[in-house]
Amino acid sequence: MIVDPVTGEYILDAHTRDARPNEFRNGPDARCAFCPGNEELTPPEIERTESPDGGWSVRVFSNKYPAVVPPEGVHEVIVDAPDHGREVSATAWAMWRRRYETAVRAHPHAVPVLFKNRGAYAGATLVHPHTQMIVLDRIPERWERMRATEGGCRWCADLTAARSAGTIVAENAEAVAYVRTSSRFSWSLTVLPRACEPSVDRAGRAPWTGVGVLVAAAAEGLLERWSREAAFNVVLPSDPSAAPGRFHWHAEVIPRLATLAGFELATGLFIRSAPAEESAERWRQLIALPHGSV
Repeated sequence: MIVDPVTGEYILDAHTRDARPNEFRNGPDARCAFCPGNEELTPPEIERTESPDGGWSVRVFSNKYPAVVPPEGVHEVIVDAPDHGREVSATAWAMWRRRYETAVRAHPHAVPVLFKNRGAYAGATLVHPHTQMIVLDRIPERWERMRATEGGCRWCADLTAARSAGTIVAENAEAVAYVRTSSRFSWSLTVLPRACEPSVDRAGRAPWTGVGVLVAAAAEGLLERWSREAAFNVVLPSDPSAAPGRFHWHAEVIPRLATLAGFELATGLFIRSAPAEESAERWRQLIALPHGSV
């Protein structure tokens, strides 16, 4: 990690990333490295979830083209399914948490960043459903700005504002999906657990599952009710070093309706083209929750 002396921004210097295969640009390889039977094409397996047929349903290994390397950090790939179908399953969601907890136990100052890139416009280079975890040794500046001040948890207050604005999309006993009134992106969905905990490893199993149900419903809605070609990101801000009440872990599902352009790159400011109320209504039309979850 290096620091820009002009802007003060931290930058990950990863020279191997340009060597990554890119199926969206160059077309699919003859053998998908993430499909069953091609396990020898990936780095050695770290962990897996067995499937009933004796194979695997989720696999984990080190990223072949890491953005960070020890001792600065760790970069893992989680293959979310053996086929090219569902993007967010309950089995994969459980593995995301296990890898987060393992990282926090193994690295004293770990800040695990879980994220999914789906589609070329979302930054993916491979089609097969997968998630990544980059373990940093410091909290990202944006997350640091999310930490609560003396006034209490900013995210709890944000949810209250969304209720007042009528931008709640869906909810279950453990979590609420809503469009933030001050979201950076049009149609960005925030999924907030009701229990105010700073990090994934401190969250109970029930809140983790409740958030996962809503994230999976959002991903399925995008792909099944909008477009199979939908590009989106799933990110999980979580602060393992924060004191209780100073951070509120959550998930964000961000459809990539537009790319960052010159103005955003020049200023760091974002242009949102749709109001939160309109975005929330579009999400309500896409998300169909399992029976009994609302």
